[in-house]
Amino acid sequence: MNSTHFFPKSVNGRQTRHLTATAMLAAFSIFNANAQALRDTVMTTDGVVPAGNYRNVTINPGINATVSGIVDVTGTFRVRSNGVLSVADAAYVSGNNFVLEEDGGMLLETQVGVDGTTTGPIRTVNKNLGNRGRFTFNNATQAQVTGPSFPDEVGELVINNPSGLGVSLTRPLGVRERLYLRNGELRTNGQKLTLISRTPDTAQVTAASCVVFQLNGTIVGPVSTQRYINPRFNAGVGYRHFSSSVSGNTVADFSSDANFDAIVNPQYNTTPYADRFTTGAVVPYPNTFYYDEAQVGTGGPGSYDAVFNQGYQSPNSLAEPIVTTRGYTVRIPASATTEFTGTLNNGDISTPALTRGTLNESGWHLVGNPYASKIDWTLLVRTNLMNSFYEYRSNGVTSGVYDSYVNGVATSGDGDPRSGVNQYIAANQAFFVRVSTPGATGRLDFSNAARITEFRNDPTAPFFRPGSTSTTNPLVRLRIKDAANVASECVVYFPQGATTGVDVDYDAYYIGGGHPVALFSQVGTDNLSINGLPTLTNTTDYTVALVANGRAAGTYTINAAELLDMPAGFQVLLQDAVTGTSQDLTQNPIYTYTSTGNNANATRFTVRFRTSGVTGISETLAASTIDVYPNPLKASDRLMISLPGVEQGKRVTATLVNQLGQRVWSGSFNAALGGVRQEIAAPLAKGVYTMQFSLPDGSKPTRRVVVQ
Repeated sequence: MNSTHFFPKSVNGRQTRHLTATAMLAAFSIFNANAQALRDTVMTTDGVVPAGNYRNVTINPGINATVSGIVDVTGTFRVRSNGVLSVADAAYVSGNNFVLEEDGGMLLETQVGVDGTTTGPIRTVNKNLGNRGRFTFNNATQAQVTGPSFPDEVGELVINNPSGLGVSLTRPLGVRERLYLRNGELRTNGQKLTLISRTPDTAQVTAASCVVFQLNGTIVGPVSTQRYINPRFNAGVGYRHFSSSVSGNTVADFSSDANFDAIVNPQYNTTPYADRFTTGAVVPYPNTFYYDEAQVGTGGPGSYDAVFNQGYQSPNSLAEPIVTTRGYTVRIPASATTEFTGTLNNGDISTPALTRGTLNESGWHLVGNPYASKIDWTLLVRTNLMNSFYEYRSNGVTSGVYDSYVNGVATSGDGDPRSGVNQYIAANQAFFVRVSTPGATGRLDFSNAARITEFRNDPTAPFFRPGSTSTTNPLVRLRIKDAANVASECVVYFPQGATTGVDVDYDAYYIGGGHPVALFSQVGTDNLSINGLPTLTNTTDYTVALVANGRAAGTYTINAAELLDMPAGFQVLLQDAVTGTSQDLTQNPIYTYTSTGNNANATRFTVRFRTSGVTGISETLAASTIDVYPNPLKASDRLMISLPGVEQGKRVTATLVNQLGQRVWSGSFNAALGGVRQEIAAPLAKGVYTMQFSLPDGSKPTRRVVVQ
């Protein structure tokens, strides 16, 4: 083979040697091999990234990759979303760029989480770790630190360091989604640790506040937990209900946002209730309150809402400790994000004793979720409490609506299907509960078993959630709207085991919140947002009294927004005593009427559930139309009498006699607007009775009543 020789020549006074063609070819081959070594590597299956030099390395979504030794990149080492990179203490990534995409993960067995270019697992010149990465500290033998280059915010932080030395913060850190204390200690080390609360920012995220999953790990040091105020229903100032998920903090923590200063004044508590709302009577006027059931009735008689509101009290000072499990209502702008700082609550926690006085408005308590995670109401232990809870949603400076939940059924107090509650209660959220019996003492017990440990893709949402109906029982959701589309709703359903009275497990009360419209049912003197009645049968004929409040004059509609699992052939008749008509909502679900406003004629409506027997959707209500229900009834049930056609002010008498003709009950009463609605609470023994009526037109109809 011929070869060309190159002879030495002088370059800058120095002798150089020209290579033969063969030597040049060999050198080129070496260069080409090195160039091929700097290739792009894409991990598409779980495995090891071997030590060596690369141009680019990419960990694909869903792939778990481990760095073995030193991996150097001239381009970019990229961990894609939902990919995970594991790095042991003897290994690291060096070179030019390192990028951790949103939701990308790193499992760090290294002593230092993220440092500079000479130490730590990532030693590249440039680092882009974003603010949504998922970091796991995993070391069983030595202490770990987050490192001086660790991100300001992460999506998830997992502590799995059972060494006894734990993981220490090197700089302040915010956790956006989940703090998972799996094993060992997380030491704040004098750095601020914040559990972030904000608007959900991806379609997959249904929570707004960081969740703490406290398995076997603990936190040493204070934690700051945020409460973001959702402006969706009220973008301005309004009352919001809070609790704290840490202990050792004070009422001053409500002032943690630059947009808000908490105001308290114990003078409010000693001022007669009738004078509290007089300008200048209480100065400064507080904007932060808790609720004391013992104060109900101390301000004198009034409407249900007015007497209920007598329970609100002002803390004595900003230095007063926030009580664990106590709820607070604060008049605060939606632009604020409140932050509570203290020791993270964990483990079994109980409310103090919860009382109920003798008034019709007694027994309410504003309590709060004590954990930095959502809780499942159905997993809390209740003693002498109704199985219902109530969340307040502000829609004005001093107005709002209460959403209620019981037994898988919920309302959205404003009728908006996007709002309402379900069984889950958010972190730092307060809610009302009620002791079930006058004179009884109740308690609510919280435990870690009730906590929600996942942030993403769970069926819950942040502070206000889509209305929920998980029951399979027949159900009617009635919604009232005014001309401005302001709405309210109530529910009547038929669960197994319910009675016609107020049931601890099946009924939820109605609480007014200053909303301009309201719709609720009545059982005796109790107002219900959710009314559970005995299961439907072929002989069922129930009449439910409704109250439809409207502040403004104009046109209103009542809509059967949901009719679920109603038996074939059943009618749901909305009866209007003012117009004398009845409309079958199963055939025509929307009823339109006019009102003069100021809650006039509020008791004009009843809704009747019965099998078919009426033709058409409208019928005249005769004065002698009488409903006695349930019939037959159990000895524990309350017997209801309804005469919707009796003219207001007219007098009706009724007598109940047994088969021997002996009188066992009698009553005399005047008809109100909407006719007669009377409850018989007298205990009745098993047997057959006759109800004898004396009506204003002189007629004396009777009805047979069977007690089983």
